[in-house]
Amino acid sequence: MRKSNMNKLLRPLLIIGCLAFFTAPIEAQKKSKQPNILFVLIDDLGWKDLGVYGGEFIQTPVTDQLAKEGMRFTQAYASPVCSPTRASLVSGQNPIRHGIWEVLGVSDRPYAKLKSPKMATKLAADVDSYAELLNAQGYTCGIVGKWHAGGKPQDVGFAKINKNITDPTLVKYIEENEMHELGEITAEGIQFIRDHKEEPFFLCVSHHAVHAPLYARTELIDKYNARLRKTGISNIHPTYAAMVEMADESTGLLLDELKELGLDKNTVVVYYSDNGGMDGDMYLAEPTPMATTMLPLRDQKGTLYEGGLRVPLIVKWPGEVAENTVSDTPVHSYDLFSTFIDIGKTKTPAQKVDGISLVPLLKQETATLDRDALYWHFPTNMWTRNPKGAIRKGDYKLIENYLTGEIELYDLADDIGETVNLVKQRPEKAKELYNDLKNWRDSFGGLMPTENPNYDRFREHEFDYYRWLDPAVFRKKKS
Repeated sequence: MRKSNMNKLLRPLLIIGCLAFFTAPIEAQKKSKQPNILFVLIDDLGWKDLGVYGGEFIQTPVTDQLAKEGMRFTQAYASPVCSPTRASLVSGQNPIRHGIWEVLGVSDRPYAKLKSPKMATKLAADVDSYAELLNAQGYTCGIVGKWHAGGKPQDVGFAKINKNITDPTLVKYIEENEMHELGEITAEGIQFIRDHKEEPFFLCVSHHAVHAPLYARTELIDKYNARLRKTGISNIHPTYAAMVEMADESTGLLLDELKELGLDKNTVVVYYSDNGGMDGDMYLAEPTPMATTMLPLRDQKGTLYEGGLRVPLIVKWPGEVAENTVSDTPVHSYDLFSTFIDIGKTKTPAQKVDGISLVPLLKQETATLDRDALYWHFPTNMWTRNPKGAIRKGDYKLIENYLTGEIELYDLADDIGETVNLVKQRPEKAKELYNDLKNWRDSFGGLMPTENPNYDRFREHEFDYYRWLDPAVFRKKKS
């Protein structure tokens, strides 16, 4: 009788125990189903440098294959220079809203006709970064490499990076790829994946490559000098081509690590550039062509023409994004913020954001985004640049020069190279876009450049030279 009573008492406990035993793995599986995110951010990569975007000179097999396994965006945009793009990625805001619209750490031409408005040096304290939002969902977020968005990554939720690399293979890779710290960045990224393989993670691998100065492995430079002689393609610098291939190789090592750890099927991979490429700059020591060509796009980074703004964007998401798909929907850097937090199913950020999640578009390439136009505000007087603003609405794009008052209107559907200014042919369309741009800008209080009391027409070209741009100084610093 006592035994029977004991069994009756133990039976519920056994049932509870069994349920706990079987449901614990289920809960762990639910947690593990949160997709990891690997975000590869390249510095100054041109729109057509990659083979999958039509490049014929530089060999990028890893990134080309990534595009075949996911979605490639043909009309992805960024800011014209790095810091505003990077701040937009972290905050989800247009630069006019977060206040960082130029490269942090550089200054106006002291004798230019106009003086730039005051610029923020970091994001506002009340901004929720995607790292902070993802952390609240159980993610560990890390960034290796370049930051340049103001403050420090740890200030906005990114974990401290383990720099203690002991794997002999990774140590050797670091030693053989010290150019732009590419080997170190790659190794730290791989180590981060290993350290956090049991939990959902977000990793941004943010390369200094392929920014100037041009610096790459000797055998790859020799390879592209030979390709130059063979192909006759002479508007891409062989050293720059070697840098791009090194970045492609780095991406391959990261993807290999995901596969080896069994994480590749549950990891979203995003590949992006922070602005357009550089095709030449008389103020840098390397000869022209400085780096690459943006053709058929016009101009280069630091401008509001397509060559400065249009960038590669590739997204692979196994089981969610159909393979080998292409989207021609115009998207911007701040959309990636909204995409990241949508994938991680985070709470709504505290700040007003300008980004729209690309998840619906990724899952259905015929989907559309609820947005009328894209806007740029670039009130700069730094280096050789002049202050301008731009709007892209439908296929039309208007650029306003704040210094001269000149207005340019282009139909990108027929003129991707922005060669024919349509202001006189289509004045009503020009007026419509101009008013839209002005009203948008005015809604933020203007933030326009003002007259410079130190203006000197004979010295307005002068600017501060930043020695870190000199290849000789760069290499000496790294030695």
